[in-house]
Amino acid sequence: MTKREATAIVFDDHLLFADSFSALIERLELFNNVHTLSEEKELTQFLIKNRKSPVYLFLDYYLQDKTGLQLINEAKRLNKNVVIIVMSSVVSPVAIANILSYNPHGFVSKSSGFDTILECLNTIDSGQQYISPKIHQINSAASNIPFSARELGILQYFASGLSIAETAERTYLSKHTIVAHRRKMMAKASVNSITELLSYARKQELI
Repeated sequence: MTKREATAIVFDDHLLFADSFSALIERLELFNNVHTLSEEKELTQFLIKNRKSPVYLFLDYYLQDKTGLQLINEAKRLNKNVVIIVMSSVVSPVAIANILSYNPHGFVSKSSGFDTILECLNTIDSGQQYISPKIHQINSAASNIPFSARELGILQYFASGLSIAETAERTYLSKHTIVAHRRKMMAKASVNSITELLSYARKQELI
């Protein structure tokens, strides 16, 4: 097994899994350092402090009060060298297609064996995206998501309670563009308010 000149971060609010997985990859010496984090602020600070260092981020999809999708774009923004591997027990085809629209470097089912993790790391090291067979199987049954990756990102900010102005600032878009995206999404979902749009997105497991 190859030891990577990088730091691994396991970000998961299920501490038993996070600690166990961290201990395993640390014992196998797959990375220089291994950290377990569960707070978004801690992750942000770490990525900023180590913005020029290679980091492998093992990210859970289901977090305490939201999904991990918003963290994917944030992590990529804060550290250009970050490698993002989503680890989740998600079984919804729509949710899986949504995760894949964010282009993580790897996507592994939590029910996979550790050999799958090694295969994932080796595939990523070769410059390719890795999606575990179990995820591939479910994804083949996915229906088309009505929203674009950009719209899904904006939805995440709306779901976090951000205003149009705040969302525009985070996405580096104009307020007019954010309003236009919101209008298009409401039309696609056949709803008449942002509250109904967010309710629709939650039922479809998009946020």
